Amino acid sequence: MKKVKFLLVLLVGLLPAHPIKNKLLTTLGHEIHPSAKVGPILLLKVLRIEIGARTHIWGFSTFRNLRGIRIGTDATMMRFNTVWALPGFRKSGSADPEHVGILSMGDNTLVTKGHDLDCSGGFIMEDWSAIAGRETLVYSHSYDPSSHTLSSAPTRIEQGSFIAARTTVAMGAVLPHHSVLAMGGVLMPGATKPNTLYGGVPARPVKDISDWAMMEHRDTQRPPMQG
Repeated sequence: MKKVKFLLVLLVGLLPAHPIKNKLLTTLGHEIHPSAKVGPILLLKVLRIEIGARTHIWGFSTFRNLRGIRIGTDATMMRFNTVWALPGFRKSGSADPEHVGILSMGDNTLVTKGHDLDCSGGFIMEDWSAIAGRETLVYSHSYDPSSHTLSSAPTRIEQGSFIAARTTVAMGAVLPHHSVLAMGGVLMPGATKPNTLYGGVPARPVKDISDWAMMEHRDTQRPPMQG
């Protein structure tokens, strides 16, 4: 029966965005708000999906082996993203039981195009956070060659922060609230200063950005272009 349900969800996931698609996914045990738009996506062995009001999931992203997808209201995920997890961590006693295998996106969050998000240990995006540009790699599991073991830990982008293009976020790293990870940066665990631009390999505090306009920006429209 479980295999049949996975197959039905896979087939429904490939349909274009439509209120009927939302109803079908809800009938199959998920929770999709009637006003959400879910384009044609690949849902492979995803146990639970919750999508809030007015959220828009564009087409052609892949979601694989997830314990859950939790997306709040007015969020956006664009095209060609890969979201996945190693399911074996669900049985690990050291994994975080709340977040293991789960993508959690808060209200007014944004993921643009072509990113790879490892949710093995859990990946959390708090309200008004974003992954911009393309080709960012987020990890929530890691291999330790000294002990030949795999481990996992939640990785988090705190409220009002965003990550620029072609960055890497390591397992267990936290981007503090109202902060930015500059293009090409590698964020390791240990960042603690909010309202800060982080950059470099590994990423370190570069400057205070408390006065940046984006910190007070609270709408989802495209920023104005300079003349």
